Amino acid sequence: MSIVIAIIALSVIIIIHELGHFIAARSVGIRVKEFSLFMGPKLVSKEKNGTVYSIRAIPIGGFVNLEGEEEDVESTTSFSAKKPLEKIWVIAAGPLFNIAFALIALFLLFIFTGYSTDNQTIMMENMPAYESGLRNGDEIISIDGKKVYDPLDMTVLIYGNDGQSVLVEYERDAQLYTKEITPFKDGGISYLVNFQAVGDSLEVGGISEESDAYIEGLRVGDIITNLNDYPLSNRLELKEYMDINGETDVKVTFERKGEINTILVTPYVSDQPVYYNLGIYYDYTSVTIFEALKHAINFSIATIRSIYYSILWLITGVVSLTEIMGPVGIVTTLGNTVKQDTFKLIMMSLINMMAFISLNLGLMNLLPIPALDGSKIIIYAIEGIRGKKFNVARTAIVSLVGLVCLMALLLVTTYHDIARIFGW
Repeated sequence: MSIVIAIIALSVIIIIHELGHFIAARSVGIRVKEFSLFMGPKLVSKEKNGTVYSIRAIPIGGFVNLEGEEEDVESTTSFSAKKPLEKIWVIAAGPLFNIAFALIALFLLFIFTGYSTDNQTIMMENMPAYESGLRNGDEIISIDGKKVYDPLDMTVLIYGNDGQSVLVEYERDAQLYTKEITPFKDGGISYLVNFQAVGDSLEVGGISEESDAYIEGLRVGDIITNLNDYPLSNRLELKEYMDINGETDVKVTFERKGEINTILVTPYVSDQPVYYNLGIYYDYTSVTIFEALKHAINFSIATIRSIYYSILWLITGVVSLTEIMGPVGIVTTLGNTVKQDTFKLIMMSLINMMAFISLNLGLMNLLPIPALDGSKIIIYAIEGIRGKKFNVARTAIVSLVGLVCLMALLLVTTYHDIARIFGW
């Protein structure tokens, strides 16, 4: 069921993209030959006002077919006959709809669930930030001169520095301070009780129904107190103990509404990409409408920057193709978000992931890469400047070459997605 929900969620994101193209095309008088939900053989269809609305057999995605998009058509309702600015509007509308959807989804999510606001920082004891003098509530302003917009930046801005010290600017009591902090290496192979903690505490904030801890009885709201009768007080101590314990079954003692319970859990072995960490986390708190809007925008800015850095890292070899996620990985990730303990957590995780993917889809499509919307925008912008149309057949060939390259990348990422799932 989780995979079905994931496919539906991904389809919603793609359909929103195509809906943008559809609405923009209709707004400038371009005939839409077909607007389809899903792909593959046609199941049902109905024609209205010159447009065929169809539902197809493979339940993922969708598409719009515009008159004159791939060939010169002498018609007032043809895409090829429209002015460059009108073409740019139609092409850009798809990505813009994805970005708008992400902003609206994040805004609503933050309004109803809260957000990790700027001064809700938690400095984990014995971690680099804490050891350098930072304390809970310090607002992180920048890292190496780059503004911190969102908690996402705490990982992104130090990912590619290979463990070198960074300058962290922070605010405390309306005063600015700067500290040089050396991050520690995180990720790799680790052994987990497999739950999401609340901040730096050992309170269970989320847990997958498929985890051994959930099956044995651990639930959201429980507070872990001991592992094999060894007392714990924070996440770092739990991690350190589990690193020593390894794959051996561990006795987990937890408190629930004043009662002490004990279960035996088989550790979950996690093999994550290595990254660098300052030991700074953010806690959730309720936000006002204006704060929710601010953080939705800030999250989007941080995501845009992370995409820019990801491309740069791929080119420079900081990350490899094996770390890029394809459709199978996206569906699997979306599926994992719905394996939560409560409906609220399911919706929080699903909407957050959908917004992130929609934002990525919109921004990636604006890149000037052949076959993507961004390259077409550049072509029509040049048309406007030179006052002469490009040959549609030639531009179609360029798009075809780009599409072949993207399909090759798709096959590579799909292979690595499957390899990650099955541990190859």
